[in-house]
Amino acid sequence: MRVSDLQPAAYPQSPSVELPNQDAHRLFTNDFNKNSFIEAHGDVEIVWNERYNYWEVPAFAESRAAYGEAKQRFCDQHGSN
Repeated sequence: MRVSDLQPAAYPQSPSVELPNQDAHRLFTNDFNKNSFIEAHGDVEIVWNERYNYWEVPAFAESRAAYGEAKQRFCDQHGSN
């Protein structure tokens, strides 16, 4: 399945898709949100995460892992309050 296959919906039913290089998600509440995502990141393949109820993007896995490691190093150095 690809991002273009998703149907935008009003919150809280809107699809949630991972973003690269961070630990955030994009909600698709309308076609503008979806089309902006596709313009910025491409019409990437997505996979449903049943446990957490959001769409994962396998192509973003490496950049998200690097972000998580950097964030953990920061928290180890400065704390995480």
